[in-house]
Amino acid sequence: MARRSYDQYCGLARALDVLGERWTLLIVRNLLLGPQRYSELLRGLPGITTNLLAKRLQEMESEALIERGGSGDGAAYQLTTSGRALEPAIHALGRWGWQRIGKPTSRDRRSVEWLLVSLRRRYRGGTTLAAELEADGQPYHLVLRGDAAEIGRGRVPGADMRLRGKGIDIARLFLEGLPKDGEAAGIELEGTAKQLRTLVGAFTRGDTGTAPA
Repeated sequence: MARRSYDQYCGLARALDVLGERWTLLIVRNLLLGPQRYSELLRGLPGITTNLLAKRLQEMESEALIERGGSGDGAAYQLTTSGRALEPAIHALGRWGWQRIGKPTSRDRRSVEWLLVSLRRRYRGGTTLAAELEADGQPYHLVLRGDAAEIGRGRVPGADMRLRGKGIDIARLFLEGLPKDGEAAGIELEGTAKQLRTLVGAFTRGDTGTAPA
């Protein structure tokens, strides 16, 4: 059955024809950090069913938002140029949503990856630093060069500093900042305390100045 359309000659209506189905924008969000295999997408989208994920991926491929690279077990989905062009819209919606979100409930799931996506819009600029994070055994890179911030999955050769720890502890650094004593509890640091302060200080901690990320 064909998807429903607003049948309106309007850019917003056309965008919603493509993006308005449940889970579509969250798939884009997850792929902003880099390609993922089907099983990784399924694991990173708690609450979605495998049949619905397959349907959404098929729809997104047909709209040229995503494409598959590799083959066999190594096949992964990645954003196309058109899909990556949605990043500013993702950030704008995220910023708007955080102004309305309130405190988390016991039902709310969390992920350090969702935080890392938000850091892409929270970068202040003006920092030069290559950092590698290992959160719950998964490596991520934050390469800051002036006004550009490259944040995604995977390691970075020649990192200036490295952090290892639980995702919740690493997330807390960016949500709450460093404690007064400068010690990051539960986190292993390879680098200097100054580099850690520079990394944490390179990002705002809330879209309104006080809201959590």
